[in-house]
Formats: sequence, C-alpha cells, structure tokens
Amino acid sequence: MKVLLGIGFMVVAYLIDGLALKLLWNWFMVPILGLPNLSLVQSIGISIVVGFLTQQHIPRDKDQQQELIIYLILTPVMAVIIGYIVHLFM
Repeated sequence: MKVLLGIGFMVVAYLIDGLALKLLWNWFMVPILGLPNLSLVQSIGISIVVGFLTQQHIPRDKDQQQELIIYLILTPVMAVIIGYIVHLFM
C-alpha cells in the first residue's frame, strides 16, 4: 500500500512541477527570449530530467518525509503564485 501511495505522490508531484514549469516558461522565456511554448507533456519531461540530474537524498524519518511532501508541493505552487504576480507587471 505504501508503495502505491508513494508512486501516486510522485505522479502528482511531477504533474505539479510540470504545470509550474509550463506556466513560468510560457510567461517569461517565450516573450523575453522568443523561445517556443512548452506543452504540459514537454514540461513534465524536462522536470523529470532535471529532477534526475539534481537528485537529492530522500529522508527515511517520518517527520522529515512529511516536511519533504509539503516542500515538494509548496515550492512549485509558490513559484507560480509569485511568477503570476511578476507576470502581471510585464
């Protein structure tokens, strides 16, 4: 059961990361540098590659795991919120 829950969480985390990357890329990189838009699938793929290349230690302690889950969800959400505010002033 824990394995399925872990896999489900990874899928959700990659979807959130991909969505955040897609939005931020299309808000900033496209108009500033003239790069092409990214689709959600492309963004998820890039997120997976970057996550693989910058892989970090995953804690075994339950308290640390809960903090990690909050961090993995909250970081891209906050990036999109702050990016949206900045995007409004462009």
